[in-house]
Amino acid sequence: MRRRPGPFAAALAAALALACASPAKRLEEATARRHAGDAKGALQGYKAVLAELGDAALSSDEAAVRLKALRFAGDVSYLELGDYTGAISYYRRIVALYPGGKEAREARVQIGDIYRERFRDPLAAIAQYADVAASDAPEAPRYQLEVARAYLELKNWSQARTEARILREKWPDHELADEAQLLAAQAWSLEKRDDEALSAFQALIDRKPRPELVARALEGQALIHAQAGRFDRALELYALALPIHPNPDAIRTNIEAVTERRERAKPATLPGDRAAAFR
Repeated sequence: MRRRPGPFAAALAAALALACASPAKRLEEATARRHAGDAKGALQGYKAVLAELGDAALSSDEAAVRLKALRFAGDVSYLELGDYTGAISYYRRIVALYPGGKEAREARVQIGDIYRERFRDPLAAIAQYADVAASDAPEAPRYQLEVARAYLELKNWSQARTEARILREKWPDHELADEAQLLAAQAWSLEKRDDEALSAFQALIDRKPRPELVARALEGQALIHAQAGRFDRALELYALALPIHPNPDAIRTNIEAVTERRERAKPATLPGDRAAAFR
């Protein structure tokens, strides 16, 4: 009668089988662990594949396996394990080993997002987004806009406008050119340069962009007029923005607030004046 192997023998056999498996097979097994909810186990599997393949030149098939292992290891670290520093290291290896391609651009975007959203470091994000924006990729205009937005977060109003202008000049017919014009107007407004901001918002309106952007430009103008005490003009602009604004409740709240401010700003009626009104 054959004796069944004990637990140790079974584990050893499984380990030997895994060791004999190809990198592609081990990549599949690691991904299966990830889909089963074992993120840590999956990452260990990806690490094993990467340790075997190293960073040297490979055949096209093995290079494709290594690329997937790097990307999956970065994604697991970033999205599931919260190891942002570890994720960046994997994405940086993609940039180094597969430069100039779509995979490197995607890795740079992930690095930029981590710096901006997790580490609150817009300046570090800019370096990554700018590389994508300088490419001839279809997504380049999007990341040129992200560069402008990051400078806006840094309160570098002038550079934010410069980056927005680059987008408008380089891709004048792209739909994001209107977004860039809105951002430039917002930068003027945040800098308290009211005349320039009003002109920039009007320039966007004159471009006849989609209704949402018209509404946001009208809202920006209305805010400037309200802050300057020109309440009637502010209310006119808010009324124009209301039917096309993506957040009409916010506009209604602004209308109520400006209406109250206008009422409070009216001169008080003196008792004698009130009596005279009934003569």
